[in-house]
Amino acid sequence: MNAFVPEFSVVIPAHNGMPDLVDAVESALAQTLAPAEIVVVDDASTDGSGDAVEERFGARVRVVRGRFGSAGAARNAGWRAARGAWVAFLDADDLWFPDKLAVAADKLAAAPEADWFFSDGAFRTLDGQLHASWFGLYADVVEPWCGAPLAQLFEVNFVLTSSTVVRRAALAATGGFDESLSHAEDLDLWIRLSRRGLATASRRSLVRYQHREGGLTRQTENRLRGGATLFERLAADTGLHPALRRSAKRRAGLYRYKLALHALREGRTAEARAGFAAAWMFPERVTPVLAGWCAALLPPALFAKLRGRKAAVAVATPMVAVRRVELRGDARVAPSGSAPGAEGAR
Repeated sequence: MNAFVPEFSVVIPAHNGMPDLVDAVESALAQTLAPAEIVVVDDASTDGSGDAVEERFGARVRVVRGRFGSAGAARNAGWRAARGAWVAFLDADDLWFPDKLAVAADKLAAAPEADWFFSDGAFRTLDGQLHASWFGLYADVVEPWCGAPLAQLFEVNFVLTSSTVVRRAALAATGGFDESLSHAEDLDLWIRLSRRGLATASRRSLVRYQHREGGLTRQTENRLRGGATLFERLAADTGLHPALRRSAKRRAGLYRYKLALHALREGRTAEARAGFAAAWMFPERVTPVLAGWCAALLPPALFAKLRGRKAAVAVATPMVAVRRVELRGDARVAPSGSAPGAEGAR
């Protein structure tokens, strides 16, 4: 039997997280493999989140208080205050299933080279429907797997933040979450971790992720701007292989297209035209980009009439297909961050 038992610090950022925060903490306390500590980061809550946690859980949970301003900044404050060698992230409105940390420990024991771990998760939509698998939408993971999923992350973000466990030393080496990004800061970190080290994964659903009204997933425009900013930055990174830079350019163009489409739906035609012009960097889809730009040129009265019939946004259809990636085999080679496909099967 492998004697490796990692010391997990659980970090839960919260801004006005009640009552979900209590459920999240309880799911961490109910783990079959107990965490070394639970750190709740109270980011200037006005609903008494920090006080409620202290009153209910006492010394079993440590509360770090401050005004951090974003989930990424709050997570950084949490892992920097943590004492364990491994940091397990859990958002305040998500839940862990009881064997989450035990499965992570087993996978990390089997892949001691890995700096981080992630898993599948169930997710609940805004209309209350519970789906069994996030990977079912985005990723085909074949176990055992250990590698650097760099090229796949340029295609789609299939990593749920609340499923991740990261070596604290790797967080320190990368600087953690980029606090200049209000959105896409999670994907940015997974990409940077993949450029410097290896990951391992489980296809088991170990977390329940929640889509929340008013949460980050509802802030469509800001989310799209965050993605565009990230991939434009990557497209300009000369340390990346040209194939990855081209992939980043395509993703940035797609985000710009979606931003333009959002502006078109809102009737902001000048902004939409600028967005469609920026989306020309996505050459595989010239026709819908051109159609959108032309729609934004229509006279306001005609555009309003077409908009009411939803004809003006019909050009979106070819652009919204769900992308899926594959993680197969066991590729335990140190990534350089410059070669595409370094994370593929050997």
